[in-house]
Amino acid sequence: MNNGYTLIYCVGKGMYQKEGGYRQTVYQFPVTGKKHKTSLFLEAILKTGYSNIRKVILLGTRTSSWDMLITNLEKQEDCDLSDKIFKECKNKGKGISDDSVKELESRLPKWFDNIPFKIVVHTDEINSTNVENVFSAYGEIPGLLEPGTDILFDITHGFRSMPLLVFQSLQLNASRILEKKAEKVKLIYGEYIEDKEISYVRDLSEYWDYYEITSARKLFDEKLEGRMLAEKIKDTWESGAKILIRLSDIVAGNLSLEMPEVLKELRNALNKFDREKTDKPWVNDIWEILENIYNKLCQNNDEKYINSKTVWEYSHLLYDKKLYSQAVISRWVVVETAIAERYDPSKVGDYGWFHGYFDVKKSKKIHGIGDAHLRKLYKMDPILGPSLGQLERLRNQIAHGGGKDKKGNYPHQATIKGMLKSIDKVIGQFFELLDKEP
Repeated sequence: MNNGYTLIYCVGKGMYQKEGGYRQTVYQFPVTGKKHKTSLFLEAILKTGYSNIRKVILLGTRTSSWDMLITNLEKQEDCDLSDKIFKECKNKGKGISDDSVKELESRLPKWFDNIPFKIVVHTDEINSTNVENVFSAYGEIPGLLEPGTDILFDITHGFRSMPLLVFQSLQLNASRILEKKAEKVKLIYGEYIEDKEISYVRDLSEYWDYYEITSARKLFDEKLEGRMLAEKIKDTWESGAKILIRLSDIVAGNLSLEMPEVLKELRNALNKFDREKTDKPWVNDIWEILENIYNKLCQNNDEKYINSKTVWEYSHLLYDKKLYSQAVISRWVVVETAIAERYDPSKVGDYGWFHGYFDVKKSKKIHGIGDAHLRKLYKMDPILGPSLGQLERLRNQIAHGGGKDKKGNYPHQATIKGMLKSIDKVIGQFFELLDKEP
């Protein structure tokens, strides 16, 4: 639930004229059409009630035009503060003093309906030698947000690099922002048009949306984690969003045996989406990514080992994404599933049938039927046993948190990657032997 906004506002260099003070314009806001004539865009935002502002964070350099913020000059003390800050900001060597920052911060709520203000100042120069310090200063922002509010970020003023660095800082600190219960970021821009009577205020919130879309797409492309992407497409393609979540759950939980069923759901979702009617071309890109996954994993209906070969292709997908541990577990599932499909399809996924179990009532070990069939295959090929045995041992190490092998060694990513590459040929031979074993 939106409880209003924390406004983040960059204070830049105002256009000061010797006669008449700072240049004014009439800002007109979208949707409401409300107008306000001022030299300070901040005043227009707050006085028109464009959004329910609960707190304002002001960002600027020491020599930004901080005196612009003092628009109410009815009292002599305000005039004196304005003159003092004006002179300080013109001093390029120093800029606004800490005392003036504190004084301005305490008076601003009196001029703007008791809204609390927080001022963050930093060095004048923003270049390659001090950009890290400036970026760190912007890192304070999440801690200053009013809890439970979303963010309204004005990118109108400030040095050109300031809005960019703030934008990047908000991206970097997304998790800390969420801790403050801020769910979204809105961007606005006051477009000053010199030869026009009206300066239009633009809602540029889609810029932030596209950053999140890009991040979500990258996360799915690299790690098959699609929950964030699902959130972005659910209003446009609901069934596609559900598939992304299901795929993410399978990858995270090593639930590779669910892939054959999910492929059927994926095919239905692909068929339901009308690519020609969408007004979001990037969703079509997601459609193509999912179709490529479907085509890669899908088996012919007459395939004898449809479940195990689907999981095999899925293990290749995991390998391509450098998800090597998940690929090891999936590749061993290929072996267990293929044995079940060959001798008793009803036992696919039945761990006890394959490996055996201890019968408490009879107080004895019941040997696994699937494992017995696998041992017969080992006798048919001298390479098969050592290779698949290595795969099984590695699978068990990973399943037990990376436990040591008999030599006391932990598994390593480089070793896992190399073993997976070499084991693929052996699994091909394994499928050939399955049809030969009586």
